[in-house]
Amino acid sequence: MTQRHLPRATPFAFGLTFVPTETLGAIVTDVAGPAQVLARACHQLGAAFAFVPSWAPWANEALDALIDTGVSPLWVVQGPLWPILDAGELTSGLRRTLTDPDGIAERIEDGLDAVVARTRHGLESGAVAVVLAEDLAGTEGPLVAPDFAIERLLPAYSAVASTAAGFSCPAVLHSDGETRWLLGAVKRAGFSAMHAGGGLSFDAFERLFWAARALDLAVIGGMQSVELSGGLARAEVLGSRVGLLARAGGLLVADDGGITTGQEVAALSHALAVAKSDV
Repeated sequence: MTQRHLPRATPFAFGLTFVPTETLGAIVTDVAGPAQVLARACHQLGAAFAFVPSWAPWANEALDALIDTGVSPLWVVQGPLWPILDAGELTSGLRRTLTDPDGIAERIEDGLDAVVARTRHGLESGAVAVVLAEDLAGTEGPLVAPDFAIERLLPAYSAVASTAAGFSCPAVLHSDGETRWLLGAVKRAGFSAMHAGGGLSFDAFERLFWAARALDLAVIGGMQSVELSGGLARAEVLGSRVGLLARAGGLLVADDGGITTGQEVAALSHALAVAKSDV
């Protein structure tokens, strides 16, 4: 089987992650359908890769459209924890990761087969990597009990990383928030990269980047929505700082998944131009 890789993290690679296709419509006006909008937006922004949410009804079409456009698709699957938590009362469910870790871990194991099956489908259909999406932290730190995440969740997630490895493909973990406490477990579970999701300032993102780099984990992100929402002047500063990090290697530049407006897309485009010029 041909070895597949994430786009090179140096000198500069950019991608789109969770920007809603209706928001990308601010820069794409001459195509119809979410899959084609995503592919065209990648072309216009010079994106080398894009996340494809496996749960979207247009996911398979997006894989084909991105491949046809020369963009590397990363197949996103939902992790097994949040469907369990969403089925009940959220606060009590999160508390159970501390008070009943065995019970929650058993339910996670029960749901893993479906996650692995979705992973396999995306990789068989041409994705170059799989992204396991599970929000385990907020801006202030862990949402779930840290011991549970490190000792139970990440070892369970290794089933997804192992499936990807069987296709000679890397695996990426996505989580919002401050996840430096989790990075060692992410590496041990077989993941090659971390997508730093929403909620972080660029200062916080930079701390996460250097911590991940010390563990030889690539990082996807940098275009923090809290900065992009501040207008073009802040976007210019952001782009310059992202460009400096990209020079260090190990960074795949991308949005953080928090972009929701056309103005933020415009700021992203401006920040990208600055970052590329600095690299």
